[in-house]
Amino acid sequence: MARARVRIELNRDGIRDLARSPGVRTDMARRAFAVRAAAVAAAPTMREGKIEIEATTRTGSDRVRGIVTARHPGVLYAEAQHRFLAAAMDAAAG
Repeated sequence: MARARVRIELNRDGIRDLARSPGVRTDMARRAFAVRAAAVAAAPTMREGKIEIEATTRTGSDRVRGIVTARHPGVLYAEAQHRFLAAAMDAAAG
C-alpha cells in the first residue's frame, strides 16, 4: 500500500494576524485577570506593606501577551517561600 505524501504550507502572515487579533487579546486579558485574582487570593501577608499585583495585555510585533506583575520589595522571597504566583498560573487554563 502506497503512502500518501502530504505537504503543509503555513500562511505566516495569517498566523501572525490571528495571534494579534482582538479575540486573542480578549482571551489573554481574561486569562491574565484570572491569574491575578488567584495570586491576590494566595498572596502571603507581608510584614510591611502589601504585594501589589497587576494584570495587563500587550500586543507585540508577532503576538498578544498577557502579563501579571507582582510588586513589593520582598516579592522574590515571598514567591520562593510560598509559590503563590506559580500556583496562580493554573487559573490561566480555565
